[in-house]
This record gives sequence, structure tokens and C-alpha cells, in this order.
Amino acid sequence: MTTLLLNKLLDSAKAIEDGDLNHADSIFKEIKYLNDADTSTETRKLVRFYAEALVRRLYKLYPRNCTPLVPSTDSYYIRCWRFLPFVWFVEKSCHLSILDAVVGKKKVHLINFSNIEFHLLIRNLMRDIVKQVGSRLSFQVTNIRPKLSNNEDYLQEMDRELAAEAKTLRLTDFKLNHVFANTVAGVVESTLNLKRASEDEAIVVKWEFELHKLILLPGAFQKVLSKLKDLRPEIMVIVEQEANHNNPDILDRVAQSFPYYSSVFESIEEDTIECNFENKISWEMDFRRQITNVVAREDIEHAERHETQAWWRQQLHHLGFHPVRQWFNHSRGRLFSDTAQYVIEGKNGCPVLRRYDVPLLFASAWKPELVQSDEGSDNKENVGNPESISSCLELNDLSIIQNECEEEGDPTIMREGNMWSPECPSINEIAASSEIFDILESVCHVYKLPLALTWISDGRETAENSEGKILLRVEETACYVNDLGASEFVEICAGFDLEEGQGVAGKALLSNIYFVPDVSDLYPADYPFVYEAWKFGLHGAVAIKLRSTYRSSVDYILEFFLPSKMREISEKQLLVNKILSTLQKNRRNSWIVCGIDLNVADAVSEVIAAEMSGITLMPKSGNSPSASKVD
Repeated sequence: MTTLLLNKLLDSAKAIEDGDLNHADSIFKEIKYLNDADTSTETRKLVRFYAEALVRRLYKLYPRNCTPLVPSTDSYYIRCWRFLPFVWFVEKSCHLSILDAVVGKKKVHLINFSNIEFHLLIRNLMRDIVKQVGSRLSFQVTNIRPKLSNNEDYLQEMDRELAAEAKTLRLTDFKLNHVFANTVAGVVESTLNLKRASEDEAIVVKWEFELHKLILLPGAFQKVLSKLKDLRPEIMVIVEQEANHNNPDILDRVAQSFPYYSSVFESIEEDTIECNFENKISWEMDFRRQITNVVAREDIEHAERHETQAWWRQQLHHLGFHPVRQWFNHSRGRLFSDTAQYVIEGKNGCPVLRRYDVPLLFASAWKPELVQSDEGSDNKENVGNPESISSCLELNDLSIIQNECEEEGDPTIMREGNMWSPECPSINEIAASSEIFDILESVCHVYKLPLALTWISDGRETAENSEGKILLRVEETACYVNDLGASEFVEICAGFDLEEGQGVAGKALLSNIYFVPDVSDLYPADYPFVYEAWKFGLHGAVAIKLRSTYRSSVDYILEFFLPSKMREISEKQLLVNKILSTLQKNRRNSWIVCGIDLNVADAVSEVIAAEMSGITLMPKSGNSPSASKVD
């Protein structure tokens, strides 16, 4: 079945490239039927994400950020958002080689190009270097990577933990600097600002899944490597995905990448990994965005183009680097005590991570061949303390990052893509869910919402119950989880169809907008998920109805859950008005916010006056709903 679905995806890709959208639409309809009929969980998700990527490519529906915004309501999940086998491989493949390169050095500067928030890797490196040289060690870290979240608390927490570790190890000096670079241009400029502080400083450069982003921007790769060569690092370690996803032919990219990500998604669902359900959600979001960037995007700033180890060796040799012997541990390690699927093996002297027969990652170590003179001046621009977060980017680049990540009412939440074809209902169904997912991701991060659900009503007879009431179902690919602790709530809701007038979403189906200050105060007859909402700490909720101009028979209900710590009704009303205003201001021509004629300032009060009288509230006892009442 997986092979059949891959062939269907290739057929749809070819039809799109040939401009035969009617044929492509019929193939997508067939893919949906086959995928929902008899496939595993990992295959269903993978096929959905590839279908989404192809439709995004057709309509140019690009997500706002090349790297997904990491769920930001808990610092623990931000630090552990990267796929655990990948983080584990970074540690196993690079650690010993770095220690060997800096042996006897009293000053170490780690330049870390990475989007892994895993401070334990840095802590372990500091500890082992101290074992080699003693306590009189000067250690500096410069992190150059994309901004993953609006919540900067996790960075400050990481800084405090590393600073405390440096104090315990009695380091003579410890500096930690975060440089945000969300674009390729930002990475290039940040690299050009780097300088060697002194001649006796040992520089270690680590690239963790970031170097491939420089490939498509002309001259970026050469300029960055030339600058790093001038810094004369003791070692430069590169960890990249072992794959060929750079063919200009889209059919080849789909065919080459599908088995790769199939193995990854199988691992997420099947392997015995010491993790929990919440981490799997973040891993899926990361690889979902990767698939979009591999398949859909051709722009030089955000396209994802992985290359093989052989390709990287050729490029680095050409730029004047020679390989360094690597020391790595072939054992599976404690994180994979029950997972025999993963094996580290040597290839051309480099460690390669395999899952069964599929190579996933490789690591290689390099050093400049030529020794060149350096200015040797003090690097005052990049020096920071463990409590600070600074940037080397110019103001223009910084403002771009702020627009992408922080600004309320950003007009690019719903970007203008290509016009949709009105004769392609299956394609437009996928496009609508893709756009809504982007909307929910942005709104949840701007307003720090824990969760947002998308309910769909087709308006057809098949979408009605025996009493003739319209039913709502959850569209899982268009839901966004910002608080991973509540991720299970989505699955619970997905297993239940709401009738019109039932729940917050069912009420909004009738009234366009519906707000409840605290769903945990309701009886199950009014809100079927009341016990689960209390269990996961979900309280205030607002549902807003959207309708696509290309799918006029379909209603989309966006159900936003408000921050759990927000208790005052007036504060919740203000936030609901902001959410509604954001949707109104940023709606594209392809979307209608139902009830848009309602005055935003009075939206909440009118809804309360018109609808709240019909809701039966639970007694204000201050206790949670009992399981017996829910049953």
C-alpha cells in the first residue's frame, strides 16, 4: 500500500507540473480514499504531509517560518523538541573528536551553528575538557541559530544552568552569547562578524543540521567557509542528514525523500524510545515542515536541500579543508537500550546513523589545510554574559525576525499565494487545512495560546445525524498544539463528532462567534469534553467560524483555548477581541470571517448576552467536575 501511495503522489506531482489540475485533483481524491482505508498511522500522516506539500507548491502557500515555531508554553519541551535519535547521534559522533582536537588547551571557543536546544551537550563537553586540563579553563559559547520561540525564558534558564555548571567546574571565565539568524543572509552576516580573540584560543565549530541551508544562496556557502577557514579552527564538525534531496526535478525529490521520511515516521510511531507522547508531536511538526521545504519551496532562503556525505566531502576539499580522524562510539548507548533498529557504522572514516538499511545522518570532522594570518584582535562585538541575549545582525535583519515571530496583527499571517482553482475540491480541501494550520500557529504564538482546534462541517447529508443536525469533525492536520502537555486533548476531540449547537464549536456554527469564560464550569451535556478540559488545564475558549470562498459549502470553526493562567473575564474578553481583530485584518480574499459585520469591540459582550443564557453552568464550588458526573 505504501508503494502504491507513493506512485499516486508521483502521478499527482507530474499532473501538477503538467498543469493538468483536474487530473491531479482526481488523484488526490483517490489518495485520500486509499490512505484512510488501510494504512498504518505513520503512513497516513506521511502521505497527508506529502499531499499537503504538493498543494502548497501548486498554490505557493508557504509557511511564514522555514523552521516551525517550537511549542513555547513549557521550556522543557522547547529544549527537547529535536528528534531524540538525531540529538543522540550528535553526542555520540562528535564528542570524542572535539575532545581530541582541544587536548591541552586552556581557552576554548565553541561556535555552534545549531537549532538544537540541548544544553546537556555543552555541559558534558565542558566537564570532559576540565578533566583534561584542570579547572583553569576559559570557555566561550557562541550560538548562531534561528529563533525557535517567542518564549525566551528557556534561554535564560539554559544560561543559568550552564553558568552554574561553569561555577561548579571553577572555570576562570565563561561567556555565552546567542545570535539569532532566521535567514541565510543572517547566518552569513553573523559568521562574518566572528573574530579570533587570541592566538592561544582553541576554536571549535559545530554545524548541526544548518550548513545545508547555505547551498541555494549563491556565494553564501563559499563566503561562510572562507571566513571560518581564516579563523583557523582546531576542528569543524558537520552533522547533516545523509540524503539526496537537491535534484531540481520535483518527481525525483519526492521519490528520493519519501523512503527517508517514511523511516523517520516509522521510528516516531514504532520504536521504543525513552520519550513521551508530547515529544512525538513536536517531532512530527518539525519533519512536516521539512517535507514542505523539500517538496514545495524553491526560494533560496527557505528551501530544504540535503546532500550526501560524498557531495560534502567534494565541496569541502575544494574549499581548502581536509578531513580529521574521528573517534566515535559504535554502541547504541543508554538512550536506545531497547532499540536495536539504530546502528552507527563507519563510512569513509565518518560515522553514519542507520535505521535498519536506511542511512539517516552522517558526521564529519574537518580542519583548514592552509594556515593564514589573523588580526588576533579582541572580539568585543560577540562577547556576552550568561544572562544576556544579543545579536550581531543589523537592524534590518533584526526587524525581519521580529516581524516573523512577534508582531501582533502581522499582515503576512495569511499570505497571498496563487489563485485557487474552483474546479479542484480535493486540492482545495488540502489547501484550506494548510492555510488554517499556518494561521493557528501564528495566532497561538502571538497570544501564547495553549491549543487551537479546527472543526469542519461539510453541509452534506453524510455530515448529518439521524435527527438532521449538522455534525462537526476535527481536522487533525489543521490543529495546532502550543502546550504539548495538552496534545492528547486533540486526539480525544478527534474521536467525537459534535452536533450543531453542541460544545463551543457547535454553538459557533449557529452564531458565528462563541465565547465561554471557563469550559470546565459546564455540564457534559453542554460541553462533552468538560472532564478532559479540566484534566489538561483548559479553561477559556472562543470559537470563530470561517468560510472559504473556494469551498462555499464548508464551514470551518476555529476553536482557540485561552491561556490557563488568565482568570479575569475582562482580560479574556480583551484577548478574544484581539484574536478576532487579527483574523479580520489578515483575512485573504479566499476567506470570509463569518460575522465580520459585528463590531469587534462589542463582539464578546454581544455573544455573552445572546448565548450565555442558554448554557447551564455547574455550581461554583471551586472543585473539579467529578468523573461520575461526566459519565
